[in-house]
Amino acid sequence: MAPQSVISTTLQLLRDKLVDNSYLSHPLIRAIEQAGNLVKVSGGLRVEQPVIFGEHSSITQLSNGFEPVSMAVTDPFQTAKYEYSNFTQPIVLSAVEKAANKGDLAVVNILESKMKNVMLGLKKEVSKQIIRGNSSTLTSLQTLNGMSGNTTGWLEGVSAATQSNTVGGLSKTTYRSQNWFNQNVDAGGTLSLADLDQLFINCQVRSPSGEFPDILLMSPSCFAAFQALQQSSVRYVNASDRNGLDADMVAMWRGARIYIEPNLGFTATTPAKPVSAYALTSSQFQLYADTDGFFNVSDMMPVPGTATEAAMVFCRMQLVTGHLASHGVLLDGEA
Repeated sequence: MAPQSVISTTLQLLRDKLVDNSYLSHPLIRAIEQAGNLVKVSGGLRVEQPVIFGEHSSITQLSNGFEPVSMAVTDPFQTAKYEYSNFTQPIVLSAVEKAANKGDLAVVNILESKMKNVMLGLKKEVSKQIIRGNSSTLTSLQTLNGMSGNTTGWLEGVSAATQSNTVGGLSKTTYRSQNWFNQNVDAGGTLSLADLDQLFINCQVRSPSGEFPDILLMSPSCFAAFQALQQSSVRYVNASDRNGLDADMVAMWRGARIYIEPNLGFTATTPAKPVSAYALTSSQFQLYADTDGFFNVSDMMPVPGTATEAAMVFCRMQLVTGHLASHGVLLDGEA
């Protein structure tokens, strides 16, 4: 039987391999990684995102240069505050398992299978909460779904004038006139390319940098409908990129990478329609994670009072945005 030091060291080496492989099953996390939106920081109580609403001062038109200039100013700075979500899950190896599986290789296989199970489960729950907002355990993690009773969800499927959620502690009702709202397009049951173009244009004209969204998350049915509409115009990734991307990114549209997100396609409550796609501008959101809290694994340690040893997978992260109007949601485009 391998000594405790070997088991602990081997577990840490397995961790890097298994995290990379598990991305293939979670398009959201891979999309964030591919866009360079994972920000690792050390410590801190929360993430505070500075936001500018309105104008600092006013313009004075000059005729002869002697006119009085308005020196009236306002403080346009606000702060969106995002508390970290902290969660953990154990990996446990019993004395019976160790005794029944002699040799280093057998022990590693047991650890590897349990590690993969835990990692996949954690990433599945993170994606579920961010996309659908219905996790029963990760309720402190931000969600994009603001249409199913989630009053802090980022994206609502109603007009800007009736959006009322609070994101980062800032009310859409209060700051609506300063672009603190998201875009939405209703496909009406039948997807058209014009629906996607309209969503992208709405996001682009409100973007501070004039960018189109560059991440497009689609439900499986929505993507199938999209493919049927414009198969001849899809640009596929080149051969050198296929090994890393073809598991979940299959095409691009207007410069946006398309990811098939299995958590999409659910029916919201306000409005009661399928949520078919999210269009996100990567420069306007980030996933913050602690350097010691992005699926980090502790050493295996004995569990007092039991014949087991356990390692803890620890996560400390939060999704953050400082601009809502450059993101959007597509409703009812499943066919």
